[in-house]
Amino acid sequence: MEQIIKRIYFVLIFGALLLPSSVFASTVYIDTKHSDFFVEDTIMFSVRVDSEDTDINVVEGSVMLDYTAGSASLIDINIGGSAFSLWPLKPLPSIDNTSISFTGGTPSSVTSKDAIIFNIVLKLQNVGQITLTPTNVSVYLNDGKGTKDNVRMKSAVIDVLPKKPDSQPVDDWSSVTSKDKTAPEFIEAIVSRDPHTFDNQYFVSFFAVDKDSGTAYYEIKEGDRDFIRAESPHVLLDQSLKSIVQMKAVDKAGNESVTTPEVAIPGVPYTTYLIWIFVTLVILAVISWLRRLRNER
Repeated sequence: MEQIIKRIYFVLIFGALLLPSSVFASTVYIDTKHSDFFVEDTIMFSVRVDSEDTDINVVEGSVMLDYTAGSASLIDINIGGSAFSLWPLKPLPSIDNTSISFTGGTPSSVTSKDAIIFNIVLKLQNVGQITLTPTNVSVYLNDGKGTKDNVRMKSAVIDVLPKKPDSQPVDDWSSVTSKDKTAPEFIEAIVSRDPHTFDNQYFVSFFAVDKDSGTAYYEIKEGDRDFIRAESPHVLLDQSLKSIVQMKAVDKAGNESVTTPEVAIPGVPYTTYLIWIFVTLVILAVISWLRRLRNER
């Protein structure tokens, strides 16, 4: 799955290397539903993009976290509610938790003033100022050319005040997980093999989305064996394909879904599926362009 996403991503933005920047300007910004912040609060910040009424399909960059050591701790990074479903690079913190890098895309397009890219959850531990700053952000238009848009970036600056006496701290993350009753949804779960991958052994590629708390991890079960943790792609132990394979996706609230992967058509290489996916994306892009052209007329 990771290889598929990366190849689709490169197809989406390849044209940007040769084309001039767009005259449009998307805005990547960070917000939260709170206006006041106190020690011991757990606050969720959303990294968002305003596409300025323009269709976009890829966003990449980093978010810098600037605060005095010990004044806050990074509790979670999640893509729950994100408008982007393809992640060549899921939001990943640096070793010292001072920056988060990401690359997200979508096979269709995003047109919104407040589309969520991903969420950052911080626990406020001491009085002081915290700044979250988007940096080195690139946005690409869904124009069939991979045109790179101009980008404006807006930081979020908050002042953390002393804990309010006789009051319960805010806990956005607990609120999200306690309300999340929906299991992740599998987008892909397929068994296949390819002469150029894993020595032509059968493997399963899989991917699930969770719109609330986000997918936490995956597990796989082959036949009578127990479920074990797995990452996509995963080489099967039973290369005869006689065992029933089950995939489980678990979100950060503990909800889980189980599915049985489809088996690819025997004799069709895995790379062929990549070609099918690419052709499908091209067809969808052409249909979208024709519809827009018809509406303009």
